[in-house]
Amino acid sequence: MLFALLAVLTASALASPLSMADTQLQARDTPCTGGVEGPFLETNFPDPSLTNVDGTWFSFATWNGKDFRGAESKNFTDWKRFESGKLLAIDEATWANANRLWAPDVMRRAHDGKYVMYFTADDKQKKGSQCIGAAISDKIHGMYHPVNDFVQCNRSSHGVIDPAWFKDTDGRQYIVYKAENPSGRLEIREVAHSGKNNRSQLICIPDVQKADKTPGPKEGVQWIGNAVYLLKPRDQGFWDGQNMEAPYIFKRNGIYFLTYSTHWTNNETYDVQYATSKNVMGPYTRVKEPLISSGNKFGCELAGPGGASFQRFGNANKLRMVFHALGPERRVQQRPFYTATVHVNGGKLEIKP
Repeated sequence: MLFALLAVLTASALASPLSMADTQLQARDTPCTGGVEGPFLETNFPDPSLTNVDGTWFSFATWNGKDFRGAESKNFTDWKRFESGKLLAIDEATWANANRLWAPDVMRRAHDGKYVMYFTADDKQKKGSQCIGAAISDKIHGMYHPVNDFVQCNRSSHGVIDPAWFKDTDGRQYIVYKAENPSGRLEIREVAHSGKNNRSQLICIPDVQKADKTPGPKEGVQWIGNAVYLLKPRDQGFWDGQNMEAPYIFKRNGIYFLTYSTHWTNNETYDVQYATSKNVMGPYTRVKEPLISSGNKFGCELAGPGGASFQRFGNANKLRMVFHALGPERRVQQRPFYTATVHVNGGKLEIKP
């Protein structure tokens, strides 16, 4: 994400000579430990998503701004890229230019087993703005074909980015994302579900019950109700470097966890923080200590870890996590892929084996 930063970074510290300490950062002969593994997948696999299909782990990531990359693993340790080439038929998207594609997230639909990819793309109507959309594929490896009536742009607030899908225990489905406006706030909006495993539950969103009547083919690709504000930079006394992005939601033991990155992805201040709530729509209470930040706590020098995604693993209190961090040259074009094991203890998260 944040390729827009490149224009202002060309004459910045990224162009300055690297010290010996810099060149040794994240050396591949110094693997991470203590619950973190990596780096994997060569030098660049940023904004990774995570899903598990029939026992195989899949991750999708930002690539060159014109398409995405995919990878898979049977054991969460040995990762390989997809052999297939193009993943998204972006030229079929009537609302998007074929550039500034980033931060994909993929889920499998309940009613027909098809795969939905949520993604960010350049807005055709407003220069410099971005929208989030969806695409559908019969196979997880693609090709994904855009759904042109499922788009959110927020053109009055500089666009939206970083969509992530969440399915609640009552069957309802949501997309959480960043609205730019201009330095970012996190919002959530409901989407149609399959009608399976649903319990009647009223919450204060207009027309929320329409989700129950939605035909299966619209699962995941029809908006329900209006967007709801969750958090913004500086909320609850935090600094955040005036930026908040890459949100993700999961639920454990009746607690909703909203994770996100703060500061900017081009330097060591980038991190993964989180907040908790008893309601998916909030309010969320921020936790003081970040889940992961720069340093050598895990036996390797991590710089600017962020853009995280999560999936349940084993018992209800254990999660798999994927994220990126800056590579040896600390450039946004080189953000390797890492994995971690996260344990849930009440309302707290901890990375450990």
